[in-house]
Amino acid sequence: MDDEALARTLTEAVRGVPGVTGVYSARPLVAAAGAVAEAVAPALTLPEPDVLVDVDRGGGRVHVRAGIAVSGELPACDTLRVVGERLRDALDAAVRPSADLVSVTVRLVEDPVRPAS
Repeated sequence: MDDEALARTLTEAVRGVPGVTGVYSARPLVAAAGAVAEAVAPALTLPEPDVLVDVDRGGGRVHVRAGIAVSGELPACDTLRVVGERLRDALDAAVRPSADLVSVTVRLVEDPVRPAS
């Protein structure tokens, strides 16, 4: 499975986790700011909406990164744990050898404002 297909599969797996309200590209735009124009251009392209989990292979390793938004109904740490487990399970089924590192970051907690009683 190529990296784009794998990223698409992983993005869909993350979206299916209860408590996840959104998936974001894990590549921060700030990291590309110091690079030369030729290197910056590909980093600034917006990913397809179904290819948001980042798969990076290099030096004999596989690193997977995801950025998520979570609802305030569940503790963010619980949602993070489930997302990490879901990614690890999907990777174990799709990548040989499996990923060396899985990173998940909560970028937004969506907690509806409730009026005081």
